[in-house]
Amino acid sequence: LGSIAAIVVGTQLSIGADPTNFPALPLEILRQSSLGGGIIESILGSGILSVPDAARGSQAVAAMTIPLHPVAVAGYISLVVNALSMLPIGTTDGGRVAMALFGRQSKQAIGGLAFLSILFFGVQGSDLFLFYFAFCLAFQKGNEIPCRNEVDTPDFSRVIVATGAYFVALLALIPFQ
Repeated sequence: LGSIAAIVVGTQLSIGADPTNFPALPLEILRQSSLGGGIIESILGSGILSVPDAARGSQAVAAMTIPLHPVAVAGYISLVVNALSMLPIGTTDGGRVAMALFGRQSKQAIGGLAFLSILFFGVQGSDLFLFYFAFCLAFQKGNEIPCRNEVDTPDFSRVIVATGAYFVALLALIPFQ
């Protein structure tokens, strides 16, 4: 929620200020998140993240940038990083939540599926997922630290919160159309 608030506040600060003083993020980076891109587009105006038909598939898209207030940039980056951390892989936050919800064996199956999914999407052209796959491959090999209580199932309110967190992470990682 803090990341979303930072995107909203930073984007609103971008409206009336001189854009030459702000860092400019490439359009392709801003289009990697439906949630982050949608918030930015709803505040700055419809079509700000659209790619012109003449520029699709060309090098001109790489040169397109949008100046944003540093608070919006920090909010956007933290939204994407936190969403990646919520994927149920290894010992990330999402992996720990999946183990609490589904148990150790089911968490390993779900984590394997998520790991193969980010590899698939990375090979399909997402540099973000390919980088995160390499990161997980290198740094998520450790054994899981046992939970204090792996026997009791979580209560319903925690399941709802975890489901909501996974949903927000999914929205943050689906590319903007």
